[in-house]
Amino acid sequence: MTVKRILAILGCLILLMSMMTGCGHKNADSDPETEPQETVPAGPSEEEMKKLTDISREGAETVAADKLQGGTYDISVSSGSDQFKILESKLVVVGNVMQLVLKVEGNVYSRMYEGDSAEAESASAFASGEEDADGNTIFRINIKSLNEVLTCSAYADEFERWFDRTLFADADSLDASAFKPEEPEVSPPTPSSGGQSGSGSESGNGGGSQSGSGSSGSGSAEEPPASEEPVEPDPVVEPEEEEDDGLSDGNHSVSVSYSGGTGKAYVHSSGTLHVSGGSMTVTIRWSSENYDYMVVNGSKIYPDSTSGGSVFTIPVPYLGQWFSVIADTTAMSVPHEIEYSLKIDLN
Repeated sequence: MTVKRILAILGCLILLMSMMTGCGHKNADSDPETEPQETVPAGPSEEEMKKLTDISREGAETVAADKLQGGTYDISVSSGSDQFKILESKLVVVGNVMQLVLKVEGNVYSRMYEGDSAEAESASAFASGEEDADGNTIFRINIKSLNEVLTCSAYADEFERWFDRTLFADADSLDASAFKPEEPEVSPPTPSSGGQSGSGSESGNGGGSQSGSGSSGSGSAEEPPASEEPVEPDPVVEPEEEEDDGLSDGNHSVSVSYSGGTGKAYVHSSGTLHVSGGSMTVTIRWSSENYDYMVVNGSKIYPDSTSGGSVFTIPVPYLGQWFSVIADTTAMSVPHEIEYSLKIDLN
């Protein structure tokens, strides 16, 4: 065997060994059994979503809006569900209306309703969530009183259903400046030390003198001693007028925003908010006179007038929050119901 033939055989062997080594390395690297498997944590089950814990507080005294000053305050709010984690919470007080602004962890929920899940299924008005820059969700929901358990519900998109949720807004966590000052007690006037003698009485004989320590004569008031000044009664203390930085019952100017429709008609940007006993309505004016009714929260409402545009007074479920309405127009060949969104903001 020649040297060239031997060298050729050695070269083939070296090439074959290098190819086998490369293939073996590749197979080892690509073997799925040797690669680390990325595990995706499983989300909560439906049973975990339903679970609620007791967040009531024995002996807690409820606090209504009439005990609070108008304004926005930090407040501690507890959640009865581990799957509804509240990161931040604020209380907004406007007249006799209280609203919680809640930042809920994540974007699991897209809607909230001020009632249980059974009521939410058929409700047409609810609070829509607003996702912030960190991927958490902001909700605004009205509340009647603090220091009591509020039953509400939240819609989870993944499960495509409403879940009952409970909240407890702690009045003790509010700053003292949130509360209205207590009315001072009014002291009754103190009678003077003078007056009729209580111990004297007339004798049975006409014109006889009076008995007892009273002065003689016909029973006149006892004179104070000459060395003493008459005692004046204490003045009546008038209660101080309470300060209220919020929105009281009555009419207030607001700005009105709208979206939706064809763009041919619009809602005027100013309106009047009516606050009474914890409820709110707003009077709005359309640019068109052809709206013959509106539907808000399932109720059909007819215009107050159509002079200079259709004027309606409708309920306001939330301030500073979009809510859906329907307006029926007769401007087309046949009447059409058109869906709009409105938002009412205090000026």
